[in-house]
Amino acid sequence: MMIEKAQLMHDYLETHNTLILSTYGQDGPWATPVFYVNRGFRIYFLSELTTIHSCNLQQNSLMAASITEDYGDFRKIQGIQLRGHAYLVNSVKETAVVLVAYFKKYPAAKHILQTPTSFKGVSKARWHCIIPEFLRFTDNSRKFGERFELKLGDTMIQDKFDINEDSIDGSKTSRNSSHT
Repeated sequence: MMIEKAQLMHDYLETHNTLILSTYGQDGPWATPVFYVNRGFRIYFLSELTTIHSCNLQQNSLMAASITEDYGDFRKIQGIQLRGHAYLVNSVKETAVVLVAYFKKYPAAKHILQTPTSFKGVSKARWHCIIPEFLRFTDNSRKFGERFELKLGDTMIQDKFDINEDSIDGSKTSRNSSHT
């Protein structure tokens, strides 16, 4: 049953594009929509380091997010709520793998990323990775209030990269450190 629920959540992640990212910083809470791509339950988005959400994540890696559609009928509502931590991707290997997945999901992005000076902010954008620790899936299409939860720390479903990989500058990085 756990695998079926995890698969349902994974399929939902795969078929959606926009995540509402919530962070907290010196000016308080902040929410912003970002396009994303996922590898397993790891969720990646591209953003400039000077955005409010990126600055907040640099100070505090704890975050929450939701993925849903704009439903006109409450009986059709589906969506994922999650919380976890985010880190700035420094691994060349991880960046390459994410780029391939991103171009597959968003073919038009290839042109944008190949000509970054033509699009404001793209040349300064960096990959961020969200590692969810807890997910809740709501599915009113099955039954009003239907929901189930998944704690990824308790499962082997999470798609993991090696903890220590070569970063862009050649140093080793650890993803277990928090910015809090």
